[in-house]
Amino acid sequence: MTQRRQPRLGAIESTSLPAAHARARDARRRRPLADDPAAAGLADDLDLGAAPGRTDALCTLLRAAVLDHWVREFARRNPSGTVVELGPGLDSRAGRLGTAGPAHWIDVELPAVADLRRELLPGPAHLVAGSALDEDWLELAGDLPGPHLVVSDQVLSLLPEQGVQRLVFTAGRMLPGAELVTDVLSRAAAARLGSGPLRALEVDWTCEDPRELEPWGLRLLDACGVADPPADVAGRLPRTTRALATALRATPALRGHRLARYQILPG
Repeated sequence: MTQRRQPRLGAIESTSLPAAHARARDARRRRPLADDPAAAGLADDLDLGAAPGRTDALCTLLRAAVLDHWVREFARRNPSGTVVELGPGLDSRAGRLGTAGPAHWIDVELPAVADLRRELLPGPAHLVAGSALDEDWLELAGDLPGPHLVVSDQVLSLLPEQGVQRLVFTAGRMLPGAELVTDVLSRAAAARLGSGPLRALEVDWTCEDPRELEPWGLRLLDACGVADPPADVAGRLPRTTRALATALRATPALRGHRLARYQILPG
C-alpha cells in the first residue's frame, strides 16, 4: 500500500483539506452531490487529515452544488465568458463542469496549494499563484473575454474586510459587468466555524443580510441559505440529503451561512 504524502501547508492553506476530504468521501458514494471524481484520487495521494464532521461535510457539498449551479447558469448566458475562482483549494470545479462551464477559467491560489494543483489537478484553467487580494489575476482576467464571474467559496468571507472592499472596487473598474458569487457569514455562523473547522483563523467581518454588502459597490441578484439551495439544486438532491438540509435550517448558526450572487458595479 502506497503511503500518502503529508502536504506542508500553513494555517490558511490547510483550510482546503477538510473540504477536499468531504468531496473525496462524497465521490465514492453511489449518488455523489459534488460529482467530483478527481477528489477520490487526491485522497489516495495525500493525507487530508481528520475527516470533517457530518454537518461541516454536508455544508461543503451543498455549497459546491449551489456554486456549480450558478456557474452553469452563467456559462449558459455567457458561453464565451471567463470564470475566476478565488482560492479553490483542491477543488477541481473547472474540470468537473467541463463543457458545462465557460470558455475561459482562472484559478487563483496561494503558492503552496498552487504547486499541488499543478501536480495533481492539471486542467483547463489558467493558474495564478498568489493571494486573492493581489491584482495579478485581475490583469489576466481583463485580457480574457468578458463578461466575468468571480467565485469565492469560503475565501473572501475569511479575508480582511478592507481588503475585500478594495478588491470589489478594483474589480468593478477592471472587469466591467462582472458578477460575484460568494458565501457570507453571520456572527453566529462565524462563531460556529471559529470554534470548529476554522479555529486557526480569525473572521474579520460578518454579514447578517447579503444586502448589507451593497454599499461596497455590489447589487444583490440572488441569495440562499447553504442548507436551503435553489429549487433546481434541491430537486437533484437525494431524499436523505434533503431531509438533513431541512434539519440544518433549524440551527441559527447554520441559517446564517448564506450564498449570494452579486453584480459588481462599475468603480
